[in-house]
Amino acid sequence: MNDLALGSIVLALAAVPAALLVLLLADVVKLDGASRRQRWIRRSAAVLALLALPSVGNAVWGWAGAAHLEPLCQAYAAPEFHVRRPIALATLRVTTNDVVAAGRAPEWLASLRDPVIGLAALHLAGDPAAEAATLELDVRRVVHHRNLWFTVNMDRFRLLDRDTGITLAAGDELWVDAGSARYHCGIGSGQNPTRVTAYPGGDGIARFLRRALAGPVG
Repeated sequence: MNDLALGSIVLALAAVPAALLVLLLADVVKLDGASRRQRWIRRSAAVLALLALPSVGNAVWGWAGAAHLEPLCQAYAAPEFHVRRPIALATLRVTTNDVVAAGRAPEWLASLRDPVIGLAALHLAGDPAAEAATLELDVRRVVHHRNLWFTVNMDRFRLLDRDTGITLAAGDELWVDAGSARYHCGIGSGQNPTRVTAYPGGDGIARFLRRALAGPVG
């Protein structure tokens, strides 16, 4: 189902309560003459439609955005791990264009300092000590696509072996802006579109890194 069809269905459903309300008021308010009664109903319906249009339109836009994001969640939300053995006490260099864009460290960076993850040290790119790191977490914020109705952004996380350049793990966080609504999915928010997420905070990125360093499961 495309976005236009989904919006049309939701708009039609939203019109039903308004129509019922107009008919109920028409029974309560007694007017003489069939033509006068019909004019009153038409005008009342028009007023109700105008009042409801902004909120209904915004809700339809948001719901369509969630439907638009869902197939991308199925394609990108699950992380991939290629580590063949556990990695202990690694030093990690973090490179991210989000730091440059925001002028500050992203919120998820603090969660990577949790001792449970098992890193020996963590440094941002640009820190001289980062040059000795054995692993690199490369994070890039990109626009997946943009159209008239939606903008879908991604934060792409890649854990790299700095000696070989091999990708050891990969995961993505996606979100769509649709009207006033924002829906997320990915390694920080789960595999289904949701408006309830701690990202860019929370421990989703820490869990991703901890799982990568643990090596094969089973």
